[in-house]
This record gives sequence, C-alpha cells and structure tokens, in this order.
Amino acid sequence: MRVKRPLILELSRHEVAVGQPVTVRARDKGNRPIEGAIIEAGSKRKRTDERGLCEITFHAPGFWRLVARKSPTDRVAYKPASTLVRAVPRPSTSRSPQRPEPRAL
Repeated sequence: MRVKRPLILELSRHEVAVGQPVTVRARDKGNRPIEGAIIEAGSKRKRTDERGLCEITFHAPGFWRLVARKSPTDRVAYKPASTLVRAVPRPSTSRSPQRPEPRAL
C-alpha cells in the first residue's frame, strides 16, 4: 500500500535578480528532504540533491512557476507542489540617479 505525501517547496527568496540563482528545497510534511525531486521552471529542469536542494537561475525577467515532482516508490507516492518566483531586471549600478538643478524663483 502506498502512502500519499505532498511535496513542499521552500525558496531562499521569492524575488531574484535576473542572472542570480535562487535556492529551492523540496521536503515532505515531516521536514524530511526529498532527494531526486525534479524542479521545473519553464524549460529548465533541475534534480534535488541528498539535502533536497537545487539552484535555478533565470535569464529573463517575469513571473516563473516552479513545479516539484517526484516519481513514486514502492511505499510512497508524492503529490506535486508549485510556487511562483519573480525574476526582476538587475539594477544598473553604472549610473547614479541625477538630481534636478534647483530652480531660481
């Protein structure tokens, strides 16, 4: 008999700059890491390590839906989980904002 367990996704942050990695953790309700879960975001696919961790880097701004799936074992079937990440353009540090000149009255 298989037990059904929901996967839980945890993110290091829900908003990330384009080109910067976000750490994803897949676990179950008992806080046990899920090794070998597939994390998908668009066409990107990563597999979690023995700690239930992987990193995903987004190269385009927007909202990205992350989905975690894990193949069933003889004893456990997992329910997929999903969450959103927002990838924002990197701030330009080469130019500082210019202040307008004071106007004479």
